[in-house]
Amino acid sequence: MTGPLAPARLRRPWVRWLRDAALVLAVFVGLQAWFTRDVVRGELPVLPGTLLAPAGTDVAAWRASIGGQGFVLYVWATWCGVCRVIEGNVDTLARAAPLLTVAMQSGAAGQVQQHLNERGHGWTVLNDPDGAIARQLGVAVVPTFLFIDGHGRVRSVTQGYTTTLGLRVRLAWARLF
Repeated sequence: MTGPLAPARLRRPWVRWLRDAALVLAVFVGLQAWFTRDVVRGELPVLPGTLLAPAGTDVAAWRASIGGQGFVLYVWATWCGVCRVIEGNVDTLARAAPLLTVAMQSGAAGQVQQHLNERGHGWTVLNDPDGAIARQLGVAVVPTFLFIDGHGRVRSVTQGYTTTLGLRVRLAWARLF
């Protein structure tokens, strides 16, 4: 039935679409919050170890070299299929902001470096062969992105497939505050 006597729900389908979109967004945000509940919040802990690239540099020196800017901490693995799918998104992000990556349980330093060379990545990498750094961060799932502000505080976390737009929005959020 159409016309002035039609039920309001038939005259304004955009209201229903808007309600449905809000519900989907709320479910998505709630699931992300649940999945990332164990990931460190607040001040980022000191990360031990020496970077593979640039070789021989520790994390503190790398952070000093970026001059107090915020950065993105990306926890990934060579064996992770989703990590391979989003490599292009990560490369795009690396051009927009400082990026520190943690290669979780991906083998010895030489194996990780070989993987990076084969895939054509110039990422700054901290190798985490036994997963100790990931555990320190509360990360059990890869890929995981932590968006760190200029004061060293975690401002946003996301896990799983994340679009380039989603990464850029979270980066803007971390930079804004």
